[in-house]
Amino acid sequence: MAQWHIDSREYLTRLGLDKLNFEKHLNLPDVVNLELVVPLRDMAVIQSVVPIDSKLLAYLITRIRTFDGRLPFQNSEISQVVTNTRQLKIGQRYVYRESYQALLEFGATKLFEPFLGEWAGLGNLGAYFVFGLNRTSNYSMACYIPPIIEVHGSKSLIMDGIHRNYIARQSGLSTINAILVQNIEVPFPCATQGWEEIKVIPLANKPENLEDRYFSLQKNLFRDLKYLGIDG
Repeated sequence: MAQWHIDSREYLTRLGLDKLNFEKHLNLPDVVNLELVVPLRDMAVIQSVVPIDSKLLAYLITRIRTFDGRLPFQNSEISQVVTNTRQLKIGQRYVYRESYQALLEFGATKLFEPFLGEWAGLGNLGAYFVFGLNRTSNYSMACYIPPIIEVHGSKSLIMDGIHRNYIARQSGLSTINAILVQNIEVPFPCATQGWEEIKVIPLANKPENLEDRYFSLQKNLFRDLKYLGIDG
């Protein structure tokens, strides 16, 4: 097969763009002027979406800490997988009606659509840093990662992403993209049950105490995702 190349200046000429306009079309993030890290739902204007490669994603997961300051995943095996939602166990007692309705009506898929097209389905999104303006017009970054599944013995447990997994099940999807974490040094923070034990309630009825939202929660072992700007 013949080898070929195009001189970069000739390529821009063929596109009808100069370097500055080409950079503008690439929607590159302005990391230097980043002001805030916010939840994805607080982003009002998306200007740039950057995929998180597997090495950085694994590093990000290793930096998750518990409420008592431990790093449960610092020596774990971390991989991106397609997992069967029906085989997962849950530690949360509730799904909040407004939360899953918001994901269905105007969730992450709508935000990513201009960048990823119709491929941006709830069950097949990867990990991304999202740059743009938040609701108060600060230049901000948000972090989206797939649901996180911890493996303890023979059980696969949802650590983050209960609403996305619930939607997948209710929509008839048997699989969803997820981050699988194995060889974990800290026990799972709560007891786990099957999906038949979960209840759908309005946010107005959300228990005030964290301990009341989970089965037999050991609060000191709770994974503090918000510490790293991850908002599941």
